[in-house]
Amino acid sequence: MGAIQHLTAEDGHRFAAYRANPVGTPRGGIVLLQEIYGVNTHLRGLADAYADEGFVVIVPALFDRAEKGVELDYAEAGAEHGCFLRDTIGWDAPLLDIEATHRVLAPLGKVAVIGESYGATLAWRAAAQLPIAAAVCLSPGHLADFLNESPSCPVLIHFGLADPKTPAPLRDQARTTPGVETHDHDAEHAFTCPHRAGFNASATRTAEILTKAFIDKYLS
Repeated sequence: MGAIQHLTAEDGHRFAAYRANPVGTPRGGIVLLQEIYGVNTHLRGLADAYADEGFVVIVPALFDRAEKGVELDYAEAGAEHGCFLRDTIGWDAPLLDIEATHRVLAPLGKVAVIGESYGATLAWRAAAQLPIAAAVCLSPGHLADFLNESPSCPVLIHFGLADPKTPAPLRDQARTTPGVETHDHDAEHAFTCPHRAGFNASATRTAEILTKAFIDKYLS
């Protein structure tokens, strides 16, 4: 079970973050990035699970820039409000919060950024702009808008073959990017979230195994 702490970005913005600590000496740090539904039970559970693997995990509340304490329902109204908050904040300001989170974790060792959907696209951008050790992108919904940003660290991308947000030409372009490893799963968008319609337990398990191996390799 983790706890809420508050961090401050370079522009002075103060935001909440959920932090989960491991038992014993940390193996490194993970910045875990939210979907458009906020820092909810699903994200906190993932953070706790990664902490059980030996990492200090911090989940920054990226929507604090527009609305505090956001935890949205996985229904249409929740998705619409989440998209509104995402568009209100824009795609650049969250990187300041991710950088501030990385700054807290960096003294512990190597740091990875992991995100799904909205968070996956931000993880891709973080890989290009921040001094992180690795990034994992699960169903990056807006990758097409930022594929020209070249990552400076190893990146693992999990694609759903039935995900309309990442069609085959985009997947093919991504896998030719230096330092990028991709895996295609017989699944839909955001297939690793058990609260969403496209959840696929088998594909999720495969993605978890591949992600664990990737993180172990680059944070060791």
